[in-house]
Amino acid sequence: AYCLREVDPPAGVPGRMRLARDGDVDLITKWMAGFHAEAVPDDPPADPHRAVVRFMESGTLTLWDNDGPVSLAGSSRGSENGATVSAVYTPLKHRGNGYASACVAALSQLLLDRGSTFCTLYADRSNPTSNRIYQRIGYRPVSDSAMYRFTPSGSGTN
Repeated sequence: AYCLREVDPPAGVPGRMRLARDGDVDLITKWMAGFHAEAVPDDPPADPHRAVVRFMESGTLTLWDNDGPVSLAGSSRGSENGATVSAVYTPLKHRGNGYASACVAALSQLLLDRGSTFCTLYADRSNPTSNRIYQRIGYRPVSDSAMYRFTPSGSGTN
């Protein structure tokens, strides 16, 4: 888990952040499916399209746009003083250009500007790229966590 109180945005990344719109839902649904396939392949959303619509209704979903959407980041939960960044995804063909860094930095700044005193996010420790990106824009490690999966007794798996 990481925490940020001040954003250090990357310089020179072409494009800008914008809020997702209704016309983006189909694209974002595909990207969320890609995110889940990479990040949590054993836990895909039951209905990715509905999950995206709910996310847009209850939170803030943003795209980095450089002559079209190239990266995604959102925030759908938080606390009285903080907001959590999640659903960070850049399709493979757009990776390596700083788009995710710029999108997460811009979204984090938006959340701070809206009154959050800090932002948090989770990153997989086994992914050095995302960990490096988040630390460069101001996120600092605060704790480790683990995910455990339990299967019902008698399910046939050990």
